[in-house]
Amino acid sequence: MAHSESDEAAWIARTIDRLGDDEGVKPSDVAVFYRTNAQSRSLEERLIHRGIPYRVIGGTRFYDRKEIKDALAYLHVVNNPDDDVNLRRVLNEPKRGIGEKAESAVAQLAGRDRITFLEALRRADETAASTRAVKQIASFVRMIDDVTSLAADENPSVVLEAVLEQSGMMAALRESKDLQDESRADNLGELVAVMKEYEVGTEGASLEGFLEQVSLIADADAIPNAPDDESARLAAEQGRSL
Repeated sequence: MAHSESDEAAWIARTIDRLGDDEGVKPSDVAVFYRTNAQSRSLEERLIHRGIPYRVIGGTRFYDRKEIKDALAYLHVVNNPDDDVNLRRVLNEPKRGIGEKAESAVAQLAGRDRITFLEALRRADETAASTRAVKQIASFVRMIDDVTSLAADENPSVVLEAVLEQSGMMAALRESKDLQDESRADNLGELVAVMKEYEVGTEGASLEGFLEQVSLIADADAIPNAPDDESARLAAEQGRSL
């Protein structure tokens, strides 16, 4: 996109809106092409803000992409270490030698002693997990603790960049021979850009605030599969709440 992706996306959304008002053109009559997957994010958000229904053809919505969900799961854990669901999502993401048996053993300890999953991870040596798995779990817990400590003093974008590097997510994508992983790395770079944009435009920007905003956008993302009129009404309602 020329000049600024955000400016271009805003112009596209305004144009679609104007065509609808002036010429009765339906959103389903309009197609927008973009060069890379990462560019879809700014366009999707602008469409949602204007209540314009859309569908991504031949691709996945930005916040539905696995690498984005994984990165956000890490941030949820940093924001709330007791978030067992997101913690278990990233426990072995990227692969770090913590298998299902080790995870199950930790979960059993958590259930037996009625403690959080993170507390159980700290006591992994009390479980039936292998010595290698216990070592990897200890390394994972240290990483979570380090990034959580960073979050107390640093901007959310610094925390995200630390998560991507210290978790090994970016390294795994850089070292991969899968051609699609270059695009996935670009998507994570776009997520960092999203967070920096949020920091610039938000007084008192915080990790919790960013996650709440993303949650609203992701919820609105799920709407535009209804027929045009109904979808537009629902999307507009979500857009006004953003």
